[in-house]
Amino acid sequence: MQRIINSLASVMAILSAMSLVVLMIAVTLDVTIRFTTGASLPGMVEVAESSLVVAVFFGIAWAGLNDDHVSVTLVTDRLGPRANRWITVAVWSLSSLFLTWMTYATSLRALNATASLEERFGLVRWPMYPFRWVVAAGVAAFLLVAVLNVWKSVRDQPIDPAEGRTS
Repeated sequence: MQRIINSLASVMAILSAMSLVVLMIAVTLDVTIRFTTGASLPGMVEVAESSLVVAVFFGIAWAGLNDDHVSVTLVTDRLGPRANRWITVAVWSLSSLFLTWMTYATSLRALNATASLEERFGLVRWPMYPFRWVVAAGVAAFLLVAVLNVWKSVRDQPIDPAEGRTS
């Protein structure tokens, strides 16, 4: 199961990185065209927004898998390893509960958006419902990582794979 979650998070991280490249190209192209012609390219705002959604929500599982999310260790640095272990179990357990609700809520929203073929109307018509599914899929993948991290914490295994390796 851990291998499947690792593979899923890896694929999503690659897609996240690719969306950042698309975002970079779209913004660069839009700025260049605006500088040379004085007009913006139609649809570039939509492309940039959509790329950002993919980058964020497909990247969160990878960050959780590698223990790269932001954390403040002001209190935990002063505690022993046993207390830190159980704090980690509690934090990932609460995160799993929250992510379960969030997966349910974002999936319902994606279903509704798909049923209505939700679009954004700007200079161009832009379908929004596929990106609702990106949000739901990203949150669901992060939920799997959170459950895996609970399991690792209970078994006193490091969450960050680099911590388990010797140099």
